[in-house]
Amino acid sequence: MASPQTSNADRHLLPEEIERALTVLQQAFRQVRPLILERAGKVTFTDKQDGSPVTDTDVEVEKVILAAMAHDFPDVPIYGEEGGYNDDMTGAFWLVDPIDGTQSFIDNIPAFTSMAVLIQGGEAVASVIYNPSTDEMYTAQKNGGAYKNGVRLDLSVVPLPGVAFCKARFSEVLNSMLQPSGVVCDIGVKGGGYGFTMVADGKAAARFNMLGGGYIHDYAPGALLDREAGGVLLPIQEDVYTYKTKSFVVCHPDLEPVLRPHLLELRALETKMADKK
Repeated sequence: MASPQTSNADRHLLPEEIERALTVLQQAFRQVRPLILERAGKVTFTDKQDGSPVTDTDVEVEKVILAAMAHDFPDVPIYGEEGGYNDDMTGAFWLVDPIDGTQSFIDNIPAFTSMAVLIQGGEAVASVIYNPSTDEMYTAQKNGGAYKNGVRLDLSVVPLPGVAFCKARFSEVLNSMLQPSGVVCDIGVKGGGYGFTMVADGKAAARFNMLGGGYIHDYAPGALLDREAGGVLLPIQEDVYTYKTKSFVVCHPDLEPVLRPHLLELRALETKMADKK
C-alpha cells in the first residue's frame, strides 16, 4: 500500500492535542454510525488487489472521518485504508481503518469496527476502536491506559478467559501449547479490531496474529489498546515488537508464562505454514 503523500516530519502532537484529536475521532465515528448500521448486510462489494472485500460504504465513511480530522488538524497528515499510505513515513500521522472486518459488515455480523491510530516518534501513541453495533468506544494512549466508554480497563484484575482466537490451521498445535492453562482455541468471527477488544475486555485470553498479512492500520490500534489494558505483546517472527509488526500474539498477562517458552516453535510453525501457501 503506497501513497505519494508524505508526513510532516517536524510536527508532533502535544498531549492536549492528542486528547482533542481522540475526541474528534470519537465524534466522527459516532457520526457515521447510522450510515454503517443502515447498510450492514445490504451492501454489494468488490475485491481489492489483496483479495479483501471493499464496499462503497468503506470509502464514504473514510472520507467523513478524514475530513473531520483535517478540519481540526490541517497540518497533521491522516491517511485511510482505502486512500493508501506509505509504510515508511516518519513524523506524526494518523491511520484510519473505516470499517475493519468488512466481511462481517457485509454479512451483518456485529464484529466490524472503525479504528484509528496515531503514529508519532516511530511508535503508536494513541488509538480508537469503535463498535457501531454495540456503541462501545475503546481508546488508548501510550503510558496512559486503555478505556472502554470512559472506564479504565485492567486485565491484571480479570481472571484468565478460557478461549483464544486463532486460525483453524493452527488450532491443533496451539491447543497443545495452551493445554496447561485450560485455554482452547476458537476461530472466532472476522474482524481484527473486534478480536483485540475482546482481549482488552478480558473475554478472550489471546489473539494469535499468524499469517495475517494486512497493514499497519489493521493491527497497531488494537495492539496499543491491549498493551495499555495490561496485555502482553509477543512478537513471533521478530525479536522486538514495533507498530509495523504483523506476526505476534497479544495475550492476557496470566497466559504469557505459558506462551513465551513456545515462541521459537510458533515462529517455525508460522514459517512452515507460509511455505505451504
